[in-house]
Amino acid sequence: MNLVTNSTLAVTIGASILIMTDGVSGPPGRPDGFDVYPDGYGQLFDKAVEVLFRDARVRGMWLHGAFGRGAADSASDLDISIAIADPEFDEFAAGWRDWLAEITPTVNADPIAPGCFFAMTPGCERVDVISERVSDLTTTHLTRRVLIFDRDRLDATIPAPDDPPPNPETIAYVIKETLRTAANFDTVVVRDDWLLGVVSVQTVHSLLYQLFTEANKPQPPTGPKQWSFKLSPRHRRLLEALPVPQAERESVMAARQAAYGLFVAEAPAIADAYGVQWPADLERTVGNHLDRNGLGIPHSA
Repeated sequence: MNLVTNSTLAVTIGASILIMTDGVSGPPGRPDGFDVYPDGYGQLFDKAVEVLFRDARVRGMWLHGAFGRGAADSASDLDISIAIADPEFDEFAAGWRDWLAEITPTVNADPIAPGCFFAMTPGCERVDVISERVSDLTTTHLTRRVLIFDRDRLDATIPAPDDPPPNPETIAYVIKETLRTAANFDTVVVRDDWLLGVVSVQTVHSLLYQLFTEANKPQPPTGPKQWSFKLSPRHRRLLEALPVPQAERESVMAARQAAYGLFVAEAPAIADAYGVQWPADLERTVGNHLDRNGLGIPHSA
């Protein structure tokens, strides 16, 4: 391991230290607001900073995720970003299990990409680490960060957040997929498989969620546990009001009608707002098929 040994100029920023050059200054403390995490995360953070700070291959460290967005709570993961000197990246990434073991014991640790992983400690603290080459910071997708230490003024190279607007192609796909899958429902009835019927309705719920979250962009990218954060308050209320089916005919049929009723009430306006042509031929074809089989669903106006 390469240790920090030379003199340094350090400037305090909040509870963190911006390291201008390699040096002997001690590792920085916890950033402002970190006390939102449960106690075990403080010790985990302190040890991570200690191990990463003394390794000169690590040129900078940040917290991203919910903490980087200023939205962390006691259920948030500890999301760590580190910048690694380009010539030493491969060596550093290959040894991730070794330096993780210096930070904490784990009961689970799974790689994502070189030098990147998610792990769980014996106390069920969750830590995710993303390692990036220094040269890749100018194009990083992790644009919302809280600085912990920076040896080379790298923080200034991270691009400003640029959240994309709604994607018309995504909206068009979700609308077509919702209509296409509706045509499969006769399988549930023919096979008398109402557990499959539950899955069928849940699929529509999932597609509605995708449609609403796409329409609610631009917004910061988040992980899967920030489920309702991605919805507007109105769309959240609409989804919360949908009945959840049980594996019997009456429950599934009622939930299915409610889900497609919400789809035809909301999807055409979303399509129109983002220049997406409504797939009238597909809707008509599927609707006629279902009507012939006594399984009709609400249609758009």
